[in-house]
Amino acid sequence: MSSALDNLTEEIREVALLVHSAQERTEERDVVTAAHLAVERLSQNYRDLCAAVSESERVLIERRLGRRVTDLRRLASLLPRIGGIASGPTGDRHGSGPSEVEERRITGVSWRNDSRVEGPAAGTFHVGGDVDAWCGPCDGLTTHNIVAMVGATPKQVVCQACGNRHNYRTAPARKASATEGSASATSPHETEAARRAEQKAEELRALGRELADVANVRTFNPRERYKVGEVIWHPEFGRGKVETVLRSSMLVRFANGGMKSVMLG
Repeated sequence: MSSALDNLTEEIREVALLVHSAQERTEERDVVTAAHLAVERLSQNYRDLCAAVSESERVLIERRLGRRVTDLRRLASLLPRIGGIASGPTGDRHGSGPSEVEERRITGVSWRNDSRVEGPAAGTFHVGGDVDAWCGPCDGLTTHNIVAMVGATPKQVVCQACGNRHNYRTAPARKASATEGSASATSPHETEAARRAEQKAEELRALGRELADVANVRTFNPRERYKVGEVIWHPEFGRGKVETVLRSSMLVRFANGGMKSVMLG
């Protein structure tokens, strides 16, 4: 398994470079298309490896590489979908006429929030695994971690984008009618949790806008030294702002992924 794990780790590094390059060059169709296809191949290779090993080895692989694969899938989902990508069920819809619900389209490129996103096959859900679910604070389908199951179905999930924990669902929750009164009213705890989640999401959006406007960006090198406030480009996490510098590591807040500890040489 060691050789297969090393190969997958190396593939993750290569795909991360492709995805972050596509983030910088979203107007180049070939670059964006290559990033989407690379992420799809990586996801399939990751699932194949998990399916081919024992339960204990699968848990080890998920702990070491699962989050990195999930992060790349989430980053790729933010890229434009280019018409003509043959693989995957989330390809663009061609032709004229009004766009479907949850789709914004311009000529040749569309951004889409589709329930047919990539995820585990039916019957393969497990606690700690990933599943695409509807997130209220994010107002769309995002990748979640499963934290509770009922039989073979996810029960409780945590959104990887905003950190909100809620019941598993694939569509917006039904709003309570006026006749239901206060019986279904949102509790103060839920209201505060939603407020904090929205505040965190807005902070990440503001950081993303701030980092996008920075012209002087340093490419991360673990052998170099950095100062608080500098903006770097990391091959796995993209652009980030240095928050704290320690002797052998530093804390960097990335627009995609939040706060990360980055090791220095």
